[in-house]
Amino acid sequence: MGSLFKADDQRHELVDVNEIALGVLAALQDDLKGHRVTASAELATGLPHILGHRGQLQEVLLNLVNNAIEAMDSTKEGGRVLRVRTGRNGAHEIAVTVEDSGPGISPQNSPNLFDPFVTTKPQGMGLGLAICHTIIERHGGQISARTSEEKGGARFQFTLPIKLAMDPAETPT
Repeated sequence: MGSLFKADDQRHELVDVNEIALGVLAALQDDLKGHRVTASAELATGLPHILGHRGQLQEVLLNLVNNAIEAMDSTKEGGRVLRVRTGRNGAHEIAVTVEDSGPGISPQNSPNLFDPFVTTKPQGMGLGLAICHTIIERHGGQISARTSEEKGGARFQFTLPIKLAMDPAETPT
């Protein structure tokens, strides 16, 4: 995992989480269709940009959406629904939620879900969620998972702090 965070690859820029969400859904359109998943994006308007690493945040969302698609394979056709939502979480954070209509998260897997080498997939390596956890923590945020109370299925949410970008001319010397 260390190579994912090389010093020369830590460029942070202003990032629009809505743009990332739409880009990930567009990139996975063929997978969504192939698995007969109906996807919706419920994106809050007027969200401030966050200071972060665009590629790493895309990787988190790609992983969460791919996991949701795979989890819903056991759900009958017509019932495979994926929702990606963004919004404010209080005054100082943005929340991104990926919710699916799959079987949810079993209580025995829940405590260790973000640990390396923990997987519920027959072919999984157990690194995807651990990497997501590391990326979100390195961005000053938090990630959580639970079974959705409303409809079952899994609900993954990560929060990112809203930080104002510092003008290079204002950098302390």
